[in-house]
Amino acid sequence: MRKGVVTVIAIMFLFTLIFWSPALWAAQEKQSKKPAQAPSKGTAPSAPMKSSAINDSNINAVLKGADEMMRKGEVDGPLKILVNVYEYSKDVLSTVKFFQGHYEKAVNDPVTPQGEKEEIYIKLKRMGQLMPKYNSIREVTTYNVGYLYAKKGDAEKARKFLTEVLELTPFSTKKDSISMKAKTLLLDLYGLEGEF
Repeated sequence: MRKGVVTVIAIMFLFTLIFWSPALWAAQEKQSKKPAQAPSKGTAPSAPMKSSAINDSNINAVLKGADEMMRKGEVDGPLKILVNVYEYSKDVLSTVKFFQGHYEKAVNDPVTPQGEKEEIYIKLKRMGQLMPKYNSIREVTTYNVGYLYAKKGDAEKARKFLTEVLELTPFSTKKDSISMKAKTLLLDLYGLEGEF
């Protein structure tokens, strides 16, 4: 009799585990995936946005919010936002370059039907518009991240980003150019300001 009760309890326990656990997991997962409220138009985000929240339609507003925070003298908030924008822009550029190569091969392949080639040309044109936009975003964001790390006192990270700016941007002797600003700040971090 006692074995029968233990067996029934064990079966009920297993039954509960099998059927209730997925339902509980689904409920917990659903609650944790609730979308964050987007900031209202015209206002800067008050908390750093996660990179998954950044997309092509809101990137300008995110950058504007980070810029406003920087003007107020904030460092940590805009730094978190700009690091996410930096990563996002790198990912977009990498993705565009990947598909550009494949689309160009398809367009040049004689077996690709003309209708597909026309669709691909349209996509390539759009990609051609995305590249300068995201190259510019990456250049400015990389400089600002380096600047903020320098302001925060993290010279190693600042030098990494400022060196990347110099690799990304065309050299210019204009004082207000990104490359000259990056060069000046980088040399200052090395203690070589005014040397070259």
